[in-house]
Amino acid sequence: MKMGEKPGKFRAGFTSPLMHTNRIVTKDIAINGVVPRGIEEQVEAKKTLFVLLENFSLASFTGALDVLVTANLLTRSPVFEIQTASMDGHHIVSDLGIEITVNTAVDSVLSRDVDMLIICGGFRTPLISLPSLNRLISACNKKDAWIGGLWNGAYFMAAAGLLGLHQGAIHPECREILKEHFPLTRLSKASHVVDESYFSCAGSHGAISVMLEVLEKLLGSNMKKGVSSILLTESHRPINSVITNSVAMFSDKLMSIIDLMENNLEEPLEIAEISQYTALSKRQVERLFLRYFFTTPSRFYLELRLNRARQLLMQTNYKVCEVAMACGFKCSAHFSRSFKLVYGSSPAVFRVRS
Repeated sequence: MKMGEKPGKFRAGFTSPLMHTNRIVTKDIAINGVVPRGIEEQVEAKKTLFVLLENFSLASFTGALDVLVTANLLTRSPVFEIQTASMDGHHIVSDLGIEITVNTAVDSVLSRDVDMLIICGGFRTPLISLPSLNRLISACNKKDAWIGGLWNGAYFMAAAGLLGLHQGAIHPECREILKEHFPLTRLSKASHVVDESYFSCAGSHGAISVMLEVLEKLLGSNMKKGVSSILLTESHRPINSVITNSVAMFSDKLMSIIDLMENNLEEPLEIAEISQYTALSKRQVERLFLRYFFTTPSRFYLELRLNRARQLLMQTNYKVCEVAMACGFKCSAHFSRSFKLVYGSSPAVFRVRS
């Protein structure tokens, strides 16, 4: 669609420029010396819509898209008919500054024309209310469409009420904000989750993995193996692999302390209280942090709170004083000084730059 052109209605035909026209018949190819069986049968194509949000993760989008397009290459006729949408129907800029021209606007989409809806967010995607997207998600959910979120796309699934009974995965930077806005949401720490017809991933590395698992549920293990053989040049990670986190190798006591800190950012605990809760002496707590983080527990706690503040400044419209309060700073001036020491600029300047 050209700049300035009015977005058209979302047509049922799904004639997508993203779909390859040169298809490969599976009976004519061999993958790793073995012809994949059982994936050449004719199936009805799933009409798939990617909603690309502001500053969406290009890597997540292309990873998920590659799985679907590759599946189309391994069948006699397309199994996925793919289109893209932005909120206003005009071009959308990715996290890498690359503009993508989309097919339509979210408001123009009819839920009856969507079998699979995928919301693609990114590190700098604003986590704000998007009523038109919320309506589309709800409408697609009523007709039992598959619904997924990439990076922080699960936030918008939660906003539509989909993650109360079903688990979701979201980027770690967005977990606290999602839990604050939608406290009943069920979140997994896995890199990706497929729960019935709902799926989500926590970052670009999980995008291929989650789509491969969806592919397996829709078209069987042979299709998944065929696509994996083409896309993955090294061993594929286990389906429920957990997001890499160095804390996993630490002691249970240290992880308990960090959990306490992360769950008490708005009203920080004293180190003495943390010691009491974990049945450790204050000196033992200090030794743990010195051993694993080369810092004091107080400094570590402060940086957790400042990191939370950074997330809120980037992803919400909270005033600086509100961010300070939400992160346990009673004095805005103290908050600003502490933030500048860690991030090199005041909270207000940081928000403008981000």
